[in-house]
Amino acid sequence: MFYYPLCKGGQTLNGNSNRTSGVMHLLSAFLLFLSFFAFISCDKKPPVKIGYVGGLTDRVADLGIAGRDGVILAVEEINRKGGINGRTVQLFIRDDKQDAATAIKVDKELIDEGVTAIIGHMTSSMSMAALPLVNNTDTLMISPTTSTNTLTGMDDNFFRVYPENAEAARLLANHAFADMNIRDIAVLFDLGNRAYTDSSYRNFRKEFERLGGTIKSAETYTSGPEVAFTPLARKIMALKPDGLFILASAMDTAMMCQQLKKMNAVLPIITGEWSVTEDVLEFGGKAVEGIHFYHTFDKTNKNPLFMKFRNEFQKRFGYEAGFASVHAYDAAGVLFRALQKNDNPSGLKETMKEMGPFEGLQGEIILDRFGDVSRRHFLMTIRDGAFYSLD
Repeated sequence: MFYYPLCKGGQTLNGNSNRTSGVMHLLSAFLLFLSFFAFISCDKKPPVKIGYVGGLTDRVADLGIAGRDGVILAVEEINRKGGINGRTVQLFIRDDKQDAATAIKVDKELIDEGVTAIIGHMTSSMSMAALPLVNNTDTLMISPTTSTNTLTGMDDNFFRVYPENAEAARLLANHAFADMNIRDIAVLFDLGNRAYTDSSYRNFRKEFERLGGTIKSAETYTSGPEVAFTPLARKIMALKPDGLFILASAMDTAMMCQQLKKMNAVLPIITGEWSVTEDVLEFGGKAVEGIHFYHTFDKTNKNPLFMKFRNEFQKRFGYEAGFASVHAYDAAGVLFRALQKNDNPSGLKETMKEMGPFEGLQGEIILDRFGDVSRRHFLMTIRDGAFYSLD
């Protein structure tokens, strides 16, 4: 314990020694009181620092904000339970702005801050951009929604609770060909998240052509406020395809469908899972009715864990939980379980690999030795302004 002396050798602060003596006793007592709490605080366990990174601005903000809120809820819950082995979880949030240079910059900020792990990124392109930096440290990255095949089967510091997109693309190709009777299809995909869109397109094309289908055209663009969807829609309609496959964000998918609706186009549309946040419903309106897609998330799921989460999420943030918030919450849960077993960053990677099944909000999550995961996909559509399961 310590205190700071206010006078020396019996000297007083003014001529009234008795009055000064009383004040000094009070001040000394007060300082001793403060020093007691300083002593207690020195004995307190340091927090467990983790980061979250996603696109929180512009056209991908729907995914990033939903993921952020899922992680916030998970952190608040575990801290109410006493944290991780008595250590409070401290969350640092960053915006990657869907820009590779920014993703690397903010990840470095978090690593310099001393985070044990980063939950993110929310798009495949940003995860791939930041991974070389993370691989040079003991910091783990666990993504809620990255699905590119490029990162599959790699012994690195990257983990994910979302499956690679090869399976969803294969299922979608079979559904389009066999159930929707599409024989030639046009494809539109965003190069701004090429790590996801290109790999998904290639997997779809391989299966669709194996079945006997034809890719009539593959149109690309880079997302941004200056993109004009009207010329793209006209170009695609001039080809007269049997159907259209869109690989883009929810906002861009909605904008493309709006342009097609203005042209009175009657065209079956399928899309990837990136497209289907609540924003596609809000901005697409009737233009997105009837879209088909495969997803790992079913909002009608009756798992008690999910139903509890859904209610608490709505109460906490004022909007409905979607796939990004659910998978982000699961990613945090997987990380917290590993940290409870081993909060030493240098050994966390092996702990993650060996910890066995984790009960997620909508089913069991099992990470393989490369940090990849397999999950069930649901066939979905948009009907009456809502996501509806066709399974």
